[in-house]
Amino acid sequence: MARPRQAPTPLAVTVPEDRIPAGPRLVAALKAAYRARLPVLLEGPTGIGKSEVVAEAALELGVEVVVLDLSLLEPPDLVGLPRIEGDVTRFVRPAILPRAGAGLLFLEELNRAERAVQQPALQLLSARRLHEYVLPPGWSCVAAVNPDDGDYQVSTLDRALRARFLELKVCADRATWLAWAEANGVHGAIVGLVRAHEQAFEAAPPRTWTYAARLLASLEPHELRDEDLLRDLFGGYLPSVWVERLVATRDQWNRAALPVDVRVLLRDADREPRALEPLRALAKEGRSDVLVEVTARITSIVRGSEVQLLATKGDLRLAALEALVRELPGDARVQILDALAANPLAIPLVELDTAQLMQATFPQQGVLKKLDVWGREAGAQHRVALVVLALRLFLERHTDLAALRRSNVLRANLGHVLVRLPERAALPLVDALLAAGIAPIRPA
Repeated sequence: MARPRQAPTPLAVTVPEDRIPAGPRLVAALKAAYRARLPVLLEGPTGIGKSEVVAEAALELGVEVVVLDLSLLEPPDLVGLPRIEGDVTRFVRPAILPRAGAGLLFLEELNRAERAVQQPALQLLSARRLHEYVLPPGWSCVAAVNPDDGDYQVSTLDRALRARFLELKVCADRATWLAWAEANGVHGAIVGLVRAHEQAFEAAPPRTWTYAARLLASLEPHELRDEDLLRDLFGGYLPSVWVERLVATRDQWNRAALPVDVRVLLRDADREPRALEPLRALAKEGRSDVLVEVTARITSIVRGSEVQLLATKGDLRLAALEALVRELPGDARVQILDALAANPLAIPLVELDTAQLMQATFPQQGVLKKLDVWGREAGAQHRVALVVLALRLFLERHTDLAALRRSNVLRANLGHVLVRLPERAALPLVDALLAAGIAPIRPA
């Protein structure tokens, strides 16, 4: 009996179209704006990491960063004090404004500042000068505002003024925060809760979760046993439903700190001979409880958006991940690699350009040989699955399916791919081709 065909499940990752996550994408945009010396207006809720992203952009650019909180300033702090020289009034430059060098001048709380501060700040941002003061050529301006949506006490910025800025609407980036939290020793109970729930930052911004983690880390053993105290304390930061979720994991808090560093393993397991020794020691001791926790930690990383961020920074390499999972029990290997193979954000790990895959020179580029090898290796099925996933996304997102249906080159290349895929991997691609109305050409 023929297997019923269905349209493939949509694979798009849900990110608000008009928002940029406060992570690598925003850093890249700030760097480009700096090179063009264009003023930037960052708009987003409080506590999502706008300041940290500006600092990261400055670090990557190799320039300074000066931060001014406009809500704390009075007009003379920005404009300077007047001084009469003969029959001319001049303004003394405030020490906080840069005199030379290169950097990002970051003006926070622009729409929460007093009007008397806001107006000169806008002049500095848009015209790069205040009275006699001129911003040095190596400097560029960035301002941050909270949304004018009723949740904040802010003043509305004139539309004509906004038009002078590169406006970037920013949202919290869970992957960036999780990677930062792991590297900076944020309490594992908080990290685990945020990692397990994609909507965590809808309940509270990253900064609030960081505060909650700091509080949790400071509690004494007898305080950790007092559920009423826990609810009182964490209720000061988090909505009640999230407080209950956190308290419900209380028996796991002592196990949150793993005796192995997962970040090191994901980066170095294949090239550092001693990197895997702690994991092997745990297996030899029969510490299945820890191995289960390591598996869960790695699965949660490769299943979500963290995988893309870590891979971009070189902190997660496919060869290292594969060396790591070979040390884990079979069911753990399957769990991790299946999660990886289903994540569109993991596609770059296989280092195959999907668009290039469909060009006329594709068969001569060694890609077919890779597919032949991966198809025969039981331990490489996740690589094949990611290639198939990439092709499905290519078909789903292409704006001119009619052109693809007419392309004999593409149809022939798809035929070369299909004959090399194991049946389990080929079927999802066949489904996608049927949904798109594309008939592959079987190679002679």
